[in-house]
Amino acid sequence: MFRAPASKRPSFALAEGRGRLRRAFNLLGGAGYALLGPTDAGGQRQDVFRRALMAIAVMTVVPIQQSRLPGWPAVAVACGVVLAYDIGVAYLVFAKQRFLLARVLGTLFDVIVLMGASFYVLHEMGAAGVSSDIWLVFIIYIVIGGLVFAPLGALVYTALWIAWFAAATLLFFPTGSDFRAQLPLRLVFFGAIGLSALVTAGELDRRRARLAQQNRQTMGMLAKLVEARDTDAGAHLRGIQYFSRALALHIGLSAREADEIAYASMVHDVGKANVPDAVLKKAGPLSPEEWRVMQEHTNWGDQLLNENSDFEFARQVARWHHEHWDGSGYPDGLPGEEIPLAARVVAVADVYDALISKRPYKEPWPAESALAELRRLAGSHLDPALVAAFGELWDAGVIRRISEVIGKELAEERLEAAA
Repeated sequence: MFRAPASKRPSFALAEGRGRLRRAFNLLGGAGYALLGPTDAGGQRQDVFRRALMAIAVMTVVPIQQSRLPGWPAVAVACGVVLAYDIGVAYLVFAKQRFLLARVLGTLFDVIVLMGASFYVLHEMGAAGVSSDIWLVFIIYIVIGGLVFAPLGALVYTALWIAWFAAATLLFFPTGSDFRAQLPLRLVFFGAIGLSALVTAGELDRRRARLAQQNRQTMGMLAKLVEARDTDAGAHLRGIQYFSRALALHIGLSAREADEIAYASMVHDVGKANVPDAVLKKAGPLSPEEWRVMQEHTNWGDQLLNENSDFEFARQVARWHHEHWDGSGYPDGLPGEEIPLAARVVAVADVYDALISKRPYKEPWPAESALAELRRLAGSHLDPALVAAFGELWDAGVIRRISEVIGKELAEERLEAAA
């Protein structure tokens, strides 16, 4: 929760036309998810290592087969290119945490480079009149598509590689050659493998959905744990969840990413389960020692959520939602965009909702005053672009409507509890 103000900074306005750009990004994000499947941190890290290991393995094996594989230098060069752009993808994943962008670029480069190398090798084989078992590599591509993509993406990926192999065979191998004569049988075989991969992709997608639902339920239970310790937390958790989701959508994140941040926001203070009541519920200002104890809740939340890689967003938010844009926050003093985006989004929602809520140490602020305070903190405590985006939501009436919905839901719950 937000307590201490920071120095005044000017507000920032977003560029004109950003709304249309956000909608376009949302559409692209939705299409990307439908084709590529989930882009979680763990999966993207595995992709980085898988791509590098496969490239190294092929570079090691291909020269041994050079006498039976015309065009093998192109394969070695392609593997070198793969390793080169995999470094860039690794930067997006590990340093910038741009998982969807890393997935899209990695997949695009994989397709271009691998198809180009395969096409060249088949061309050289046809020109030399050489047959090889290189066609078995296409099975690997098809199977990988079924394992890592969403069902629709697995279908597209399979169809793409089958069509590519058929086109290369018909273009480069003459009628009557063994390689071309075996094309129908190989296409049937590819189709059967592709069907199996598609079934596997569907089952993996269903399991991911069930796991995501279980994770949301787990975060809900963790949020109730915080609420049981802090009697003020119930309304705040709902407010921060709704405001975080609206802000995430407004800056161009997909609905899935916005939902993940919203659920993560519910456990941003889960580490407070370890804070003694004498500190957590103290009505007056905290002493320096008490404040150090309170600050430890970010580390405790990180430790609790770090056990499960599926809680990556929640872990980021729990650890870094008290970091400041100017680097003066805690626990790590991260500045600017070094603070994960999810934590920056939740920080804006957290400050606003904390200001408009009653606390043991203060009365609720008027909504207009809370917005003015957000703008005062832009560039010091908070990400200025996110504060500007929150202001746009305010001007559009979205924040007011969210507050009305929250108030109505809480009133209904009180009535049900009293009945």
